[in-house]
Amino acid sequence: MLYNGKVGNQRLDRFWRKFYAAMRSRRMQHNRHLWPYVSIKRDATGAISAFKAFRHSVPLTPVAEAFTDSPELVHLILSGPSIAEIQYDRLPIAAAMGVNGSIALVHKFDIPFKYYCVIDQNFVRRRIDLMREVVSRDLTLFVTPDVLRYLMQGIPPATYKCRICVIEVVSERAYQPSSTPQELLALARARPEMSVFDAERALGYSFNVARGVFDADTVAYAALQVMVAGGVKKLYIHGLDLGFSSGRRFYDEGERPETSRLVRNFERMIEPSFAQAAGLLKERGVELYNLSLDSALSERIIPKVDWRSLLSPVAAAA
Repeated sequence: MLYNGKVGNQRLDRFWRKFYAAMRSRRMQHNRHLWPYVSIKRDATGAISAFKAFRHSVPLTPVAEAFTDSPELVHLILSGPSIAEIQYDRLPIAAAMGVNGSIALVHKFDIPFKYYCVIDQNFVRRRIDLMREVVSRDLTLFVTPDVLRYLMQGIPPATYKCRICVIEVVSERAYQPSSTPQELLALARARPEMSVFDAERALGYSFNVARGVFDADTVAYAALQVMVAGGVKKLYIHGLDLGFSSGRRFYDEGERPETSRLVRNFERMIEPSFAQAAGLLKERGVELYNLSLDSALSERIIPKVDWRSLLSPVAAAA
């Protein structure tokens, strides 16, 4: 196994992905990032309970054990450019969940990241340097199987100090065919903790993260489901710009910025998902607040608040 930064881009990696794509049906294509390196085992409920890649196993934390402290208030810190406007040394945060590149904040501020969520294997392959920072910390990392595959290829599992919790996209479970619209509707009928908004586009919401999440093509939406499933009742969401500034991030992306689908998929997938989910969460007493005042997501869906309003009177006067 190579740990030289060229994660998933070796000639053999590309060969196996192309070989798998040519030999398997369209409904199996999402597995091309797993085969032939990854093997899994599932428990009686169908959740992934064991994971092995490149001849190495990594201990997994079951979803049911991922939230031992059950915090009711969490700051969900994303990667939008509005993050740069927040003075984190003044903002009181007891518990935070980060996603993708938000770990870069720790280079300037003491952010209590207790949880982390990454569902985009492309991010891991391009920014293994930031993922190295994530796995070196005492936190719970929620990842999809393909993300964990590239993580294990790029960083030796023996060096991880975080706990790993595997989550799956409801419609694209590991080594299973992608779900048809009819199968998604049947799943929602059989499981009241699952809601399907648009079966054709695989849009929905899951209160049972062990069974899977709907991704709406943005990690923010998956992270929201994870936190609510963990018992969080109040979420302040940072950097939820969504379509603002062409999807750029607050951290240094170098000369070749990562591509973003946020603008392209905002109206088609992201906005309708958040709009439907907001109603479900309100019914369950979950409060959501968006700290991005310029967010493309309407405040009718998630109320917008200025981060300064969260400061204590003493801190606000400073």
